[in-house]
Amino acid sequence: MPDRIPCRVENLVVRPDQRQTLEDLVYKLFERRHHDLVAGQEQDWLTVELIQSIRQESAIYREELSTEMTGPIPFALGYFQLRDEKLELTTDEVPANMAPESFVRFLSEFVEPGGRLWFGTQTRGEGWEIRGVDDVRPIEVN
Repeated sequence: MPDRIPCRVENLVVRPDQRQTLEDLVYKLFERRHHDLVAGQEQDWLTVELIQSIRQESAIYREELSTEMTGPIPFALGYFQLRDEKLELTTDEVPANMAPESFVRFLSEFVEPGGRLWFGTQTRGEGWEIRGVDDVRPIEVN
């Protein structure tokens, strides 16, 4: 699996009741975007601390995507920013350490239905639409 994957988004409207939580998570993951450069035991400790922090903020992450000690960690969220009521990408590629479907399921807790994300290229990629909290469906890559 590559380190980074092309990503594009459409209509990621943030749930009003989740705005502050999502803003905090975006900032936290933005700060940790160079996490893989930390060495040894410090990285182990920081990884567990980050996982615990995300688990506190996200029921989907806590109940379905992680354990108390292991991720995956949705580092891609650190490459987004909130503008008004929308979540927008700041780059054309995001870290590929988390499966696209799992990342979209995680985001579904914070984004209104109708949001769409595409990962990869038009010839080799996948797309997902958010239908509700923990309810996503594949869509055509175009």
